[in-house]
Amino acid sequence: MVTTNKKAFSRRKFVSVGLFLLLAILVITGILIQIYEHFEEGFAIHFFVGVHVLTGIFFSVLSILHIIINWRALKSYIKTKNVSIGKETIAAIVVVVLIIFIGFLSEYQHL
Repeated sequence: MVTTNKKAFSRRKFVSVGLFLLLAILVITGILIQIYEHFEEGFAIHFFVGVHVLTGIFFSVLSILHIIINWRALKSYIKTKNVSIGKETIAAIVVVVLIIFIGFLSEYQHL
């Protein structure tokens, strides 16, 4: 008699692995876009931009699913750890906002 130990499909694992793979693709295509943007317009740049945009959309969708799937654990963590916004969090937010703002200004000046 053969017994099979088939495990049920895990949405949590699927979303986590999917996010990791999509992040890797986003990083690689982002680097390739930066490299190819200095060359003349061709198929490669359009291909990488298309892949980057679609991957970003899928990454956003899976990120939302990740939050939904792990919402209970996230709420529990916040309640049990008595998490508050510290100096480190505020500093990280300020740095990220400044980087985005500087990037926006540098792109805006090119237009």
